[in-house]
Amino acid sequence: MLPQRAPTGSAPLPRLNLEPGEAHVWYCWTRDCDSETLRASYRSLLSAEEAARLERFAFDYLKLEYLVTRALCRYTLSRYAGTAPAHWTFRANDYGRPEIADAAMAPGLRFNLSNSRSLVACVVTRDLDAGVDVEALDRRGDVVSIADHYFSPDELQVLRARPSAEQTDHFFQLWTLKESYIKARGMGLSIPLKDFSFSPLERPIRIAFAPALPDTAEDWQFELFRPDPNHLLALGLRRGRAADCRVTLFESLPHAAEPARTFACAC
Repeated sequence: MLPQRAPTGSAPLPRLNLEPGEAHVWYCWTRDCDSETLRASYRSLLSAEEAARLERFAFDYLKLEYLVTRALCRYTLSRYAGTAPAHWTFRANDYGRPEIADAAMAPGLRFNLSNSRSLVACVVTRDLDAGVDVEALDRRGDVVSIADHYFSPDELQVLRARPSAEQTDHFFQLWTLKESYIKARGMGLSIPLKDFSFSPLERPIRIAFAPALPDTAEDWQFELFRPDPNHLLALGLRRGRAADCRVTLFESLPHAAEPARTFACAC
């Protein structure tokens, strides 16, 4: 567990450098943020709309997940701009993805969020479309039957050929990669998940598109990481024809002035 200090949401954070060809992924564990001190501080960062949404959650673990997600977003953005965490404002695009409301506050800075009950992540880039997704691997169920509804024929063929003990892990590799793509596009499930395919067993990870989905595979970079043995983190980056982006992962509580850099093992 990282040390807890009293956060100050009204003061700017020390600035970090982020080059155009880089992606920084910040993640934290909700269990490390579950104290009254941190919860109260995170509530103080929320807009009136966000505070109202918080109160609509019926379960405490969902409230904590929401608080940590919003705090991580605000503190992460503040590391790259001269704006205090409490001063960020957001809007949703036509498909519901949150974006910085006033682009002049941080020219070129882009972000994307993902949250689960235990793990929250935020990716930031300069002028690059990026999507991040996190998933816990401890969920039970018939993953093949779920895949039938969402995966492409090529993905299903490979999934069914995997040993039964490996199918759940392979399913979530595909699922997180698919989520990272549609989130980077900013269009969510309006993009049919069967219209593109991944081969996570190959390196580098490549995407392939059905004729119905116009896009260029060579423009994309995808990465898979395991912050711990029970969680997957997928990253999608539209870097165009440039060289692959340099990706750095940081584990940090949303209030820590200095990040604790980690090098999560790639899948």
